[in-house]
Amino acid sequence: MKIGALLFITLFFYFLNPLPHALAGTDIYKYVDKDGNITFTNRRINNGQKVSIASFSKNTGHSNARSKLSPSKTTTPTERDTMRRQILEKELAMEEKLFTETQNSLDEMNNYEKAETTSGKSVQLKNRLFMHQRNITALRKELSKP
Repeated sequence: MKIGALLFITLFFYFLNPLPHALAGTDIYKYVDKDGNITFTNRRINNGQKVSIASFSKNTGHSNARSKLSPSKTTTPTERDTMRRQILEKELAMEEKLFTETQNSLDEMNNYEKAETTSGKSVQLKNRLFMHQRNITALRKELSKP
């Protein structure tokens, strides 16, 4: 009985051991469609780029993507705070603009009310209005922090 269990375990690991190596050798392709959507797949796609998995591995000594994105080595904390504040202010201005545009569209729709055709559009506009208001509140809260 023990020999049978030992044989089963040995065969089990023998057949599973090559599996991770086979998966690690699989080619990965990156494809960007006309709308800018990015697709990663193991199937070759026309106009797709073969992606090097090593560039995404944490085990490599360096990571190209991380070094390009991380401003921590080139900027001081005050500079990062200033850049962050500028980004938040731009986002706030955009959200306020979108809120005003959505509010104007909703008001305009209510002025030319056709109850059966505008109810769905009205709900969509109200949902957008709520989303923009929520974003504005969150951005103002974030900007109020020292």
